[in-house]
Amino acid sequence: MSLRCIIVDDELPAVDELAYILSKIDEIQVVATAGSASKAVQAIKVHEPDVVFLDIHMPGHDGFYVVQEISSVPRPPFIIFATAYDEYAIQAFEVNAVDYLLKPFSEARVSESVSRVRHMKKAGKPRLTGQELRTIADYMAQGAEAITKVPVDKGGRILLLDSAEVVFCRSDEKRVTVHTKTTHFPVHALSSLDALEKRLRTCPFFRSHRSYLVNLSHIREIVPLINGRYLITMHDQQSTEIPLSRTRVREFKERMGLSGH
Repeated sequence: MSLRCIIVDDELPAVDELAYILSKIDEIQVVATAGSASKAVQAIKVHEPDVVFLDIHMPGHDGFYVVQEISSVPRPPFIIFATAYDEYAIQAFEVNAVDYLLKPFSEARVSESVSRVRHMKKAGKPRLTGQELRTIADYMAQGAEAITKVPVDKGGRILLLDSAEVVFCRSDEKRVTVHTKTTHFPVHALSSLDALEKRLRTCPFFRSHRSYLVNLSHIREIVPLINGRYLITMHDQQSTEIPLSRTRVREFKERMGLSGH
């Protein structure tokens, strides 16, 4: 049974990874990709896919917006959510006829999701109604707001740090490290600082530099340098100094209530 799908994700590597995995599965065709929620809505209305692989967190409008906007289309697609949340949190608001994929993607898990959609389609299970889609969006949004834990690797286990314990996060090539006041840990499952920033979007974190995400509650001092640049000193044992990119100075001052200085 052939399936037509659309991939929605603002991170091109994630789109490419999922498209590659899907290319290895028989009778599934990627008819379009979209890097934003608004483009996703347009693509869904034009192509009327059987299934949409939908990223939850995107700049501007998020995946919930897409769900709400397509609730009125004649043939709503099956939706498979893509998320960086851990499985236990997802289970709290899992909804019938909707699947989810954890990032980074697993070939076996993607294949399982596709098989589930095939089964539902073959069984004649109706597409989600507009009301069901709105209900999903409500549940998902509530769950997203509540999740502020950061999964890190520690001695073969996964430790869930409260976001308030995190002083700053640093990206070094393909590795993201979370720093507390006294130690540091590699982040579990999240492969980019962008993904971690999205996860912590409801917490007081700020992207001071492409390689750093700082907890505004743990800043000790702000040191002005020449040429409009600044250093941020963090409140950890090492008094770590973190660069503040000139392009981010204005937004940083606004967040810190220093816009008049």
